[in-house]
Amino acid sequence: MVIRCFRRLYRSIAVLLWAVFHGLVSIPIRYLYEKNHCILRMTRQTQIWGSGLAYILGIKVNVHGDREPYLRNGGLIVANHQSYTDVFVHASVFGARFTPKIEIRNWPVLGWYVDLIRPIWIDRKSKQASANAMQLFRETLNNKIPLIVYPEGTTTDGRNGLLPFKTTSFETVVGTQIPIQPMISLYHPADGEIHPCWVGNAELMPHLWEFLGNSKTVCDIYILPQVMPRDLNRKELAAEVRDLMMKSYEEHFQPDRRKEYGE
Repeated sequence: MVIRCFRRLYRSIAVLLWAVFHGLVSIPIRYLYEKNHCILRMTRQTQIWGSGLAYILGIKVNVHGDREPYLRNGGLIVANHQSYTDVFVHASVFGARFTPKIEIRNWPVLGWYVDLIRPIWIDRKSKQASANAMQLFRETLNNKIPLIVYPEGTTTDGRNGLLPFKTTSFETVVGTQIPIQPMISLYHPADGEIHPCWVGNAELMPHLWEFLGNSKTVCDIYILPQVMPRDLNRKELAAEVRDLMMKSYEEHFQPDRRKEYGE
């Protein structure tokens, strides 16, 4: 108990200091560079930011698969979604431009902080805003700037496969030569420690406070073969990518690790 409290204390301080440092580095990038140059540089900065946060929080990221095709060709990164930790864990792998919900933009301090990295804000209540977002998606990908989406639309418990995919983001690559880069993440906390998945009605701060006390969490990331749009429509593309990701999930998910989730 004492050790867990100590971890929470020093990690809270370290996260705050790292966030301030990242903010200080990001401000000149955000406001002094031309738009596309700024966004590209910011994705590199988010990779450093994500790697640092993963280290501070005791998350060991193991990458399985070949990153070279993506580094060479770019593309739309499609990932499963379990937790707020996905943001910096996935950033640590590729660096990426993110697509947060517009509601976050109005949060005190955090909204401004997130806006520093030039995300594409998603407003599902406005058709015009959604259309504008799709245009920004394609512009980003055409400039070979890493872009990540979570087509499940919400977080899952990480133990029961994938939710059905929302297909809107796949429209971005229909009729293009822009590849899709699927990947699957699986978290493995130590025996008896809290799983990072954040779902349902769980409140953010209490969950984060508990997670800060974990000793070590392993995150296995499986980079799957790229999928080309060919002549498929967005629903067919989403189905093909989801099937590929689900197959990887079923291959690598280990039910015997459920005891590590506190079950």
